[in-house]
Amino acid sequence: MRRSIVWTVLQREWFETVRNRLLMSTILIPPILLTVAPLLLSAAVGQSALPPELAEQVLQQRPEWATFTPGELAGAFAVQQFLVFFLLMPAYIPLSIATFSIIGEKQARSLEPVLATPIRTSELLAGKAVAALVPGVLAGWVTYVIFVVLASVVYGPALFGVVTDPSWLAGVFLLGPAVGLSSVVAGVIVSARVNDPRAAQQIGGVVIVPVVALTLLQATGTLLVGAPGYVLLSIIVLAVSIVGLRIGVRLFDREAILTRWR
Repeated sequence: MRRSIVWTVLQREWFETVRNRLLMSTILIPPILLTVAPLLLSAAVGQSALPPELAEQVLQQRPEWATFTPGELAGAFAVQQFLVFFLLMPAYIPLSIATFSIIGEKQARSLEPVLATPIRTSELLAGKAVAALVPGVLAGWVTYVIFVVLASVVYGPALFGVVTDPSWLAGVFLLGPAVGLSSVVAGVIVSARVNDPRAAQQIGGVVIVPVVALTLLQATGTLLVGAPGYVLLSIIVLAVSIVGLRIGVRLFDREAILTRWR
């Protein structure tokens, strides 16, 4: 794989992304909302304590929170729910970019001239995949830093350790990019078979379903995933994504694309 070719594709994709207002709104608006959400949740929760049954269930899974006051415990549990949102951003942002990029090439009739060049299919998809993955991952990381600052101000210094513990670091910096890669792979595979970018996003959105399920489990206090769990999930998701990427490259056979996409 020639890096110069991949870099050229990458630059072209980013240029097209910046020109697309819909995609830019997809990238910029959700992180802004996520930075405001902790303030709104704080106003709703206040210093209210958790129900005794829920508090006991939470402390069984997070014994290090036993020193918190009832208000701090409620804040810690509320803040913990936001970790999943940092997994959603690297999922849906790359999915949106990947589907619009690939299907957009098809609709604009600009794919045929690209394939007429000596570029390899793997190089083309690598450039598109990285171009889609990086904005989502960076958006998640930057928003996380802002979120840590806001959470410390809103909930107090005691909650700083909650949003910077190993489970958060593993979730944001390991599982987040892995989920983003799986989302890109899903976008590549689905876009090979679908003509409408909105339909491709809906089908590829299946990747987000497990993240939503994790959100519901954590919200009920049934399951609070720790750092080892996030590391294990990262390895599994990354392995599945690599296999899926190989499948995506095979689906994008040059002759099949040119004949099927006319």
